[in-house]
Amino acid sequence: MFTNKSILKNLVVIMVMILAGCQTQPVRNSSSAVRRVISLSPNITEIIYALGQQDKLVGVSDFCKYPPEARQKTHIGGFVNPNIEVIVSLKPDVIIGLLSHADLQQKLRNEHFRFVLLPDDRLDDVYFSIDSLGRLLGCPSKARQIVAAIQDSISRYRQAALKKERFHPSAMLVIGRDPGSTTHLTVVGPHTFLDSIWTLLGGKNVFSDLPAKYAQVNREDILMKQPHLIIEFRYNQIWNARKDSLNLKSWQSLSMIPAVRNKQIYVLTGNYTLIPGPRIYKLAKDYYRIIDQFFSQNRSRLKQH
Repeated sequence: MFTNKSILKNLVVIMVMILAGCQTQPVRNSSSAVRRVISLSPNITEIIYALGQQDKLVGVSDFCKYPPEARQKTHIGGFVNPNIEVIVSLKPDVIIGLLSHADLQQKLRNEHFRFVLLPDDRLDDVYFSIDSLGRLLGCPSKARQIVAAIQDSISRYRQAALKKERFHPSAMLVIGRDPGSTTHLTVVGPHTFLDSIWTLLGGKNVFSDLPAKYAQVNREDILMKQPHLIIEFRYNQIWNARKDSLNLKSWQSLSMIPAVRNKQIYVLTGNYTLIPGPRIYKLAKDYYRIIDQFFSQNRSRLKQH
């Protein structure tokens, strides 16, 4: 049946960086000014820019590429190869990362740097992180405005989606697979922002019963679930009609499931799709577009339900 979480090699580093989470207490308003910040994760960097506090950002990870200006900041390495010497030389007031950076915190224990580790698994974690960084960086009202704007945007897409037919399409959310293969796929399970936004818009995640947030499933698992849709994440890839056609052909070995039989395969390539940060409302927009297109293409068939 289901195997343990297994991210494909080409996604290992980025998925650990942006999907790992932890439980933490809210960050209180900083008692002393924070002037020098190192961000260890793309979502944290995006939040800092959204808050207008980028001048305090002295270092970022190699994966922090949005906004484009972030690429000009000093790079401190990646998740598996952090440059300790550079980090120390930047003399940060605080280093902000995820639970997966606990080892780095341990390596720097003699430097007595302040670490803040924020959760980022769920949609609520996005709001929590924005609020926490707003408090930490001295702009709590700006943080509240950002959270409110995201919530309003997602709410609008939710209301529009729920006005569609009562039929709720089921989807398999795929975050990794070998090129051309449908034998073993890495899919999205419960308690994740990818799952929660989809379900908020009225969709069903066929693998919401997974024992893990992300896991590898096999052909038999997929055949048993019979999803109406396949939503495949191809993070930050250039996509075109030819690639879409080839991608559709690569799924034909699973033509016995409705999603493939009815050509209901959607590919999301945005560089925001797997980042639980301020642009998460764009994922809700993508999901709404998929739902709208699904109902438009299948209206006559759905009336039979």
